[in-house]
Amino acid sequence: MAWKVAFCVVLLAVVAHLLVDPFDISSLTKHKEDFLHRSPFADLRTGNSSSLSQVLFDASTSVAGFKRLVAFLESTTNARALMDTWVAWVALAFLASAPWTLSWAYDYFCCPLEMTVSLEDVERRADGKKYPPWQRPRRLRGAVPPPYPNAWYKVCNSHDIPKGESRDFELLGHFFAVYRGEDGKVRILDAYCPHMGANLGVTGRVVGNEIACPFHGWQFDGEGKCTHIPYAEKVPGFMKTTAWPATEMNGSVMLWHDAEGRPPLWMPSDIKEINSGRYKWHGAALHQVRAHIQEIPENGPDTAHLNYLHVPLVFRLLSKIGFHHAWEATWEPGKGVDEHLAFMRVIQSVEFRGRYIPGTRIDVDIVQVGPSMVHLHFATPFGKVMLIETVTPVQPLLQRITHQVFAEWTVPRFFAKFIMGSTIVQFERDVPIWNNKTYLNNPGLVKEDGPIAKYRRWFTKNFYSENSEKVARDRAAATGSIDW
Repeated sequence: MAWKVAFCVVLLAVVAHLLVDPFDISSLTKHKEDFLHRSPFADLRTGNSSSLSQVLFDASTSVAGFKRLVAFLESTTNARALMDTWVAWVALAFLASAPWTLSWAYDYFCCPLEMTVSLEDVERRADGKKYPPWQRPRRLRGAVPPPYPNAWYKVCNSHDIPKGESRDFELLGHFFAVYRGEDGKVRILDAYCPHMGANLGVTGRVVGNEIACPFHGWQFDGEGKCTHIPYAEKVPGFMKTTAWPATEMNGSVMLWHDAEGRPPLWMPSDIKEINSGRYKWHGAALHQVRAHIQEIPENGPDTAHLNYLHVPLVFRLLSKIGFHHAWEATWEPGKGVDEHLAFMRVIQSVEFRGRYIPGTRIDVDIVQVGPSMVHLHFATPFGKVMLIETVTPVQPLLQRITHQVFAEWTVPRFFAKFIMGSTIVQFERDVPIWNNKTYLNNPGLVKEDGPIAKYRRWFTKNFYSENSEKVARDRAAATGSIDW
């Protein structure tokens, strides 16, 4: 915040000085005496402080200075005097809008995008208006599949877990303790200590590469085994908690969940450009959506909805005069070792009254990595831009969705943020649909709907197993969830 204030004040002073410094107030010929003797700036007649740039700077940096400027403008005679130079009026207009303009410019051009949209904010009707408190969306669950497919899930950003610290997270209808040992490696355990139930992730102390319970000091290693009890001579061999497979990739901490307890069957895609620093991080957004995890990426093969729901431009005013999006898309599942992947290509262009506008075509290559990650690759005139979307079930019908944008060093930050913002606008058009729909196990489809049935067969084959439903029931019973 301090840098933002300094940036705004310095830039305001420089621009005001360049605009109006040659026009010293005391040099005005018409209404000169009236201007100098009747205006609230009469005490500025001496010295260098009589320049208009100094007046404007005082008004921008103090409440008293601004009040004097307002009082000055209330004088009709003084206003007529200022009308003698259009530069003064330009400067005054700039002064009026400068704090907001400069603050916006600093945020847009210099700062990464960081946006969090709460559950209340996304609970909106289809027309975008918020529901009154007594009329919140009540989604009908429907015959949904098991809510926690076998996959890698994003827990948090890597920088959220500094070395030697621990945190707790809720996802997959469960609570986890995440900590980073002195060796820099992240480890994930069940949150609750098997001794007396304290949460290891809340004020749990990291000791070397182990974590100590904040209640009695029992220590557990990264495999979940209790290694030390401060007041006991011997540690019972059966005393342990559950450890979860974890990895860090693309700036995120990932957790592997499998209903059968199997080790990871595949690994998340490693984006070398991100991990090597070639791609720069430009921001992130967080949303919460009431839906089943399978419904979020199902929008990919549902190609028919693109040319209905997503036709309006990001700037809707342009759509009212005839501009609109046109979409083409293909979706195919991976094969062999890439069976957990799906590949999509989207061609987006802008049309005016049905006619294509040259130069507006954008090709986006999309890779879905399991049920919980999507990588979007944009080729732009400035360079390559990449968007990573992750979907993490918190509860059966509550998803935590993140978007992060990365780009080559040649891509200006404002442009990377524009790509991200435009994508989020399109994403948020789906949110009211997800929040209020029900899941149909056998939807009525026509061939023009796209490969939705093919997508569901691919999803079921690769990410559900025999105990998927049992795990969901057990966790729902443990947490008292009524969604399952």
